Amino acid sequence: MSKKRFQKQIEKQLEKLQELLNKITEAQIINPDEPETWDSDTLYNLIEKCKEVLKLLEDQPLKGKYNEFGQPLYEDGLCSLVDSYQEQKENHE
Repeated sequence: MSKKRFQKQIEKQLEKLQELLNKITEAQIINPDEPETWDSDTLYNLIEKCKEVLKLLEDQPLKGKYNEFGQPLYEDGLCSLVDSYQEQKENHE
């Protein structure tokens, strides 16, 4: 994959990450000293957003896709994309 293509993918994923992180910060309204701010809906929403962040960062198995040895194939997460981008950058310097 070309460096420019990695860069576009990374930019797209970072935009998604920023959106999710903005939603996660909504949970900061909960104050442990003020029970009236305790909101279970906000906490359950936080769980879902955290799961989405992890899925974005980590490699995810491609459903129904396997290599010739029967091992699942993976879609690169943001961490792997950045690693690959940096490796490619170092190899071309």
